[in-house]
Amino acid sequence: MNFDQEADTPEQARFRQEVREWFDTAMSGRGDLRWSTQWSTRGNEVEYEFRRDLARKLGEKGWLFPTVAAEYGGGGLSVDHQFVLEGEIARHGLALSQVFYTLARIVVPVVNQWGNEEQKRRMLPPMCKGEVSCWQVMTEPQGGSDLATLTTVAKRVGDEYVINGQKVMVGSTHYPDYLWTIVNTNPGGERHENVSWIYVNARTPGVTIQPLPMVMGMKNIVFFDDVHVPVDDLVGGENNGWRVSTTHLELEHDGAGSVSGDPAVDRLIRYCSLNGDSLGRLIDQPEVRRILADAIVDGHVLKMLQTRNLWFRLQRDPVPYGGVQTRYLRRMIGLSNSQRFQEILGYSGLLKDLSVDEGTDFDYISRRGPATLHGGGTLDTDRLQFARRLGLGRRQRESAPVTI
Repeated sequence: MNFDQEADTPEQARFRQEVREWFDTAMSGRGDLRWSTQWSTRGNEVEYEFRRDLARKLGEKGWLFPTVAAEYGGGGLSVDHQFVLEGEIARHGLALSQVFYTLARIVVPVVNQWGNEEQKRRMLPPMCKGEVSCWQVMTEPQGGSDLATLTTVAKRVGDEYVINGQKVMVGSTHYPDYLWTIVNTNPGGERHENVSWIYVNARTPGVTIQPLPMVMGMKNIVFFDDVHVPVDDLVGGENNGWRVSTTHLELEHDGAGSVSGDPAVDRLIRYCSLNGDSLGRLIDQPEVRRILADAIVDGHVLKMLQTRNLWFRLQRDPVPYGGVQTRYLRRMIGLSNSQRFQEILGYSGLLKDLSVDEGTDFDYISRRGPATLHGGGTLDTDRLQFARRLGLGRRQRESAPVTI
């Protein structure tokens, strides 16, 4: 594998030039906007609308989901095209999967894999074209990392499901158009054989979203009180949700991959080059250089693993342990970096700086590290899944699901 993204074929080079010129034009109206993170508390509505509009423009060209079939709203393009698009948008500090906050990057592949033809033609185009936003709504107050304990019930009544229950620690500052949620469709059924995934219009009567401020930013609580949803919006079959979850969780747990690096470390290096203390420039101090070197090495290793995961996912040949391996490392590096930044910066690293993208704000890095250790499952969950993918403790080695 050659991960040198500049080693283009003539066709790739032509496409890269087209994409680079397009992004330069599309970003010309950015002005002094600073990118917020997915759990942001900055609340910059102008920035959010700019990013929503950018997603719609990408969707019109088929570039938001380039490898999804054109009849479902994607671009019908190749893996090479996607790598070019991923690399070029990264030059502007964004990821193709996070042009604006939506979990379509997970929902689209799941519906594409498990939905019937009518569902794919109805649900996928609005997401692939950036026309709607979607939250994944999974965690429940009593569940923790054990998704199978969910108690949100969807009862079949004629041609509808009636949903009652509660989800916590989900979403972001801006409310969604749709909720992608897992529900219990057979409360008396066997564990793992009684759950289903359903696509809910967030404006359906009975849906209530309540903000839930947290250390790393804004999350929410979602209440379902007699929410009526058509049976046609249940994806993957009734009580078959645990099998559908294998695709969903693989993507959530870093199996999707990316080509993004960590701009926060780059900013810290620049800061250390320009600032100092009584001992001189920070960058000239041996201990600071050691800490920076550790952060740089960690960042390069993580980027290589993320790029590997993206490549093999798009080739429909995922590395069995690739996602959870990368996820565990990413979380541990995030924790280490929050400590490294504070060790170098001291209390000044706890001050918000609205003049930079939130993902490079030293204050955000300090808060993000500890907070990411629990989202989407604990470190123990990661270790358990890693062991199963390696074939430890079981006769049969667990494989990674194929996605898009």
